[in-house]
Amino acid sequence: MPVLLRTRRLTIRAFTATDAPAAYAMWSDPEVCRYTGDEPATDLSVIVADIARWQKITARGPGCGFWAVDADGAGFVGDVYVRPCAEIPGEHELGWHFSRPHWGRGYATEAAAAAIRHARAAGISRLVALIDPGHHASLRVAEKAGMLPEGLSDRYTPGEPPSAVFTSTVTMPGL
Repeated sequence: MPVLLRTRRLTIRAFTATDAPAAYAMWSDPEVCRYTGDEPATDLSVIVADIARWQKITARGPGCGFWAVDADGAGFVGDVYVRPCAEIPGEHELGWHFSRPHWGRGYATEAAAAAIRHARAAGISRLVALIDPGHHASLRVAEKAGMLPEGLSDRYTPGEPPSAVFTSTVTMPGL
């Protein structure tokens, strides 16, 4: 499996079919899904189809992808992604999900920060993280990864409750 990024404790890489059981264990946990707007997965075949869909995100352009995150000595612990915002051309969404046994260890912050650096190196100038305002742990992850709060907005998710929007923007000199 090709490695995309390596941090002090994490390997961020492409998802493969062999990740399906561990991803299913994570995505079938109601607490993991609590703030995502997704229902917990009820069948492994759903995750197998999701992995195929996630692999296509990587083909959407440089810096984009939906990647598996492995921790040294623990194997699969979660995922991190960068994908184009369908609602706002030119902007990209950053997101992360981690298995409950791996919460509180700093993995989400480490993976998010690495994904931000990767997106920047690929020329992506603006990333947004859309977070349920009640999900205090993810709000903190965004802050610790260096993102700045922009307030509540539903412009990225019309028809849904407003999300807390955090941004990471690179400004070009002279602009």
